[in-house]
Amino acid sequence: MSKDIINFDAIRLTTELNKYQRHKEIPNSFLDGTFTILDVKEILPTLSRKHQIIANKLIKQYDVDVKQSKDGLLKVFLNEYRSFLNNQQTRNERWVFPNVMKKYRYNINPVRALTYDVREMAYSFNPDNDHHVWLQELVTDPNFYHRIIQDIIKDRKKVDKIINYYVPLFNTANINFEEPLEMKHLRTLRTDLLEYANLFTQFRKYYPE
Repeated sequence: MSKDIINFDAIRLTTELNKYQRHKEIPNSFLDGTFTILDVKEILPTLSRKHQIIANKLIKQYDVDVKQSKDGLLKVFLNEYRSFLNNQQTRNERWVFPNVMKKYRYNINPVRALTYDVREMAYSFNPDNDHHVWLQELVTDPNFYHRIIQDIIKDRKKVDKIINYYVPLFNTANINFEEPLEMKHLRTLRTDLLEYANLFTQFRKYYPE
């Protein structure tokens, strides 16, 4: 997240914190997914001392409130989950290459599609195949490697934050229910992201004879 974006989000968050301070109730923006509690924790260091204190109070109340019911905890977790899915760096349009995407299902993560294509290219590399040559040049480009690894790491860090925040809540809340399928998906995605990073690191110096 750039500094300008952080400042913009901090202004919006400050408005919501002021509402919380006035009414002593968690604003609707935290219940409908506009803001998530992990957003607050991420932006917290950029806030004024006054708003850091208010934010910490909100976080404590939020933790207490969501633990009180199965529906409440699931709702805020799913808001966080959907917010992440809608903002994945590895789904950014910069990774959408039509000559790659046309080979796979329409909603595939474009970085995943690239990993499939790289493996296929390496298995049967043909110097007379224009697509193989293009792909080999792409994955060995230092700028490509730097950008894609950055986006993979951003997604991995976000997944880790969600898992590390909500798993203890699920374990300590006074409710009895199985871990949501969405959490299992995040665990799988965390492993997948590591595999993506390893593959692009492996092929950054791929120069077949």
